[in-house]
Amino acid sequence: MRQASRSRWAPPAVLVVVLATVASVLHAGRLGVSLVGGALLPVGDLGEVWSEYLAAWHGVAGGASGGAPPALAVLGVLGAPLAPLGGPAAAVALLLLADVPLAALSAYAATRRLRVGRWVRAAVAAAYGLLPPATAAAAQGRVDVVVVHVLLPLLLAGIGAALGWTEVRARWLSASALCALGVATVAAFSPLSCVLLLVVASFVFVASPGRDRPRARAGAFAVVALLPPALLLPWLPVLVEHPGLVVRGVNGTAADAPTLGELVTLDPGGPGGTPVGVVVVIAALLAVVSRPSRRLWPAAGLVAVGAFGVAVTSFVETSEFPGGLASPAFVGVPLLFVGAGLLLALLLSWSTPEREGGRTPRERVVTAAALGGVLALAVGAVLGGRSGPLENRPVAPLAPLADDLAATGRGVLELANPGESTAAARLTAGRPPRFGDDAMPSTEWMGARLRDWHRHLLTGTPDAVADAVTSAAAAGVSYVVLPPGEDGRELRDAAGHLVEPAPATSDGRTVLRLTAEAGTATLISAEQARRSVTGQAPDAELLTAPASAAVAAAPPEIGVRVSEGPEGRLLLVAAAHEPGWRATVDGVGFPIVRAWGGQVAVAVPPESAEVRVRFDDRRHDVLLLGQLAAVLFTVLTAVPSLRRPR
Repeated sequence: MRQASRSRWAPPAVLVVVLATVASVLHAGRLGVSLVGGALLPVGDLGEVWSEYLAAWHGVAGGASGGAPPALAVLGVLGAPLAPLGGPAAAVALLLLADVPLAALSAYAATRRLRVGRWVRAAVAAAYGLLPPATAAAAQGRVDVVVVHVLLPLLLAGIGAALGWTEVRARWLSASALCALGVATVAAFSPLSCVLLLVVASFVFVASPGRDRPRARAGAFAVVALLPPALLLPWLPVLVEHPGLVVRGVNGTAADAPTLGELVTLDPGGPGGTPVGVVVVIAALLAVVSRPSRRLWPAAGLVAVGAFGVAVTSFVETSEFPGGLASPAFVGVPLLFVGAGLLLALLLSWSTPEREGGRTPRERVVTAAALGGVLALAVGAVLGGRSGPLENRPVAPLAPLADDLAATGRGVLELANPGESTAAARLTAGRPPRFGDDAMPSTEWMGARLRDWHRHLLTGTPDAVADAVTSAAAAGVSYVVLPPGEDGRELRDAAGHLVEPAPATSDGRTVLRLTAEAGTATLISAEQARRSVTGQAPDAELLTAPASAAVAAAPPEIGVRVSEGPEGRLLLVAAAHEPGWRATVDGVGFPIVRAWGGQVAVAVPPESAEVRVRFDDRRHDVLLLGQLAAVLFTVLTAVPSLRRPR
């Protein structure tokens, strides 16, 4: 037994087995590959994920142009080997359910160069795997924080290796390329993590003792700093136009803002959070006080960078998606930097030049204390994380509506409880909401429209409800999903014949169907067209045949032949106007008309004609090609660093 415990493979093996058991208990009620709830929307299959990522226009929030979050591409790559089990959904489930052992194993591997006993490293790695920000994020379905949790130790070690703390002279280019690939991977889910990692890289580059290879260090820093933006190229214009995405990532804002006391104990707030992280804080402080050293400066810098990130996410408010109320972002990512810095201080303060495996009395005491702290973290994680909103739901909430939405291309409008901090209406066209939608912002005009619909449909007067229903129908909405607990009686009484009951969602929410004759593209009469350009609400009587006629076509490309008719008609498209929309009538370019202030429409001539409307964004295709080139260069350059040196 003693000989087995001295094996180099014993600590990581015990680490994985024990933490896999803890993770099984923690997620006992949500084991499966169809996870949803909290901040996690249903994940599409392999084809849906890739088609959404490659598209230049997305039917989200009335129409969102630009690149989709690269997290979809990452899940597409990870989900390909898991296609028989569910593809990207299985990859997300694996990350969330196995986060604890995966992150601990990552931390153990990243600290292999430190002169600390293997069992002490294993205990500290277990503490990292059980950090409250990560367990709370997993319970809330925040994939972005979980991805950062798993890769952060390896990225910090890679930055230190590439920029001068270890000898990588012969392979500085491949090592830095591999590090840049990892930074881009976490940035695809959480751009804030990329910013914080680049700050860490800047500090390492300035303070690194590797002064004997200035050119290699400068080249490595350039690769680490410049290659991740190239790998995220199609998404960069979206981040520049909507900087709030940098802070909130792909999983949206926080459900509950943490207090100062919670932040001190590494609790990010919300379901699944516990104050047990105070164990890590106290242990790090005791280690620093008992053995102060200059070697602790890297750990102190990492804690400072994390504290800066906490301040940014706490004071910068942003809305989760167009129409949402502004609220602080989730602080899980910067708290992971703080926790990693505290645990690094704990390791550096007890590192010794003794041979590996030496058992001193001091090391035995440290090991016993570390095991006690890990046990406290494990108990806190199980008690707090089991109550999170994440659950395994084989049938998606809007599955009863999915077939009709796909056949008609029309939209579904989900209403949230007015009391929620991020209360807003969520609108998707042709499909139910999916993972990544919250990182595809639409126009400000559409955001204001969603706020008005949400307010009027839930608390408005009968006239306001009727205007909201007809306005939503003219924008291509077919179904309205009410918040949990709402039976829809008041809305039906106010809207009258404009709505009718529809099958409820799989989680029991009430659904109403809009009865107006409108679609994703609708030919409306001259009188309705005059109302659209003068700012008046749509007339419900004019949204019925023959005053309006739905066209069997959907954005982003619509083609229809209209017959002879009165002058002044409009072809109304269910999309918010953005640069890139083009229209032709009989092959000749025609101007876009903004209906109701921001909806795409085209004036139809009185004679028979062929009308085409499409969204054309060639810049997006160029950016995709540039990203592909950057990915090929990075992968081929990083391959040599994966081979073990002689």
